[in-house]
Amino acid sequence: MKITQLKIGLHQFNDSKWKKLLDVFRDRYIPIVFVKDENNYFAEAIEHEGKYFYRVDDVTVQAEQYEYERVISNPRLYYFSSALKLHHRIRKAIELGIGYHWPTKPAAPINIFELGK
Repeated sequence: MKITQLKIGLHQFNDSKWKKLLDVFRDRYIPIVFVKDENNYFAEAIEHEGKYFYRVDDVTVQAEQYEYERVISNPRLYYFSSALKLHHRIRKAIELGIGYHWPTKPAAPINIFELGK
């Protein structure tokens, strides 16, 4: 199993409020609450037995290989990014209450938006 830790977030510009905050706290401990919110969080891209997954907190969803590769190379949330697609897939899994406790239970499927119709 190969797990890649990611910091998912909105596209930030050099003069963003987060950059200014991090500059102030550069050499100090920063509580996680300052860097984690609905659109800025930590995730994991997982490759396991030839299959690909994306996990946030304890919710895991299946991913295509290209989504896995792209979210690792570009973990930013913006239109048409793989990170944004996976972000919405995670939100839908939470809404449906599936994808928890992987690998002992199955991950939420790729076609999650077709469930519950």
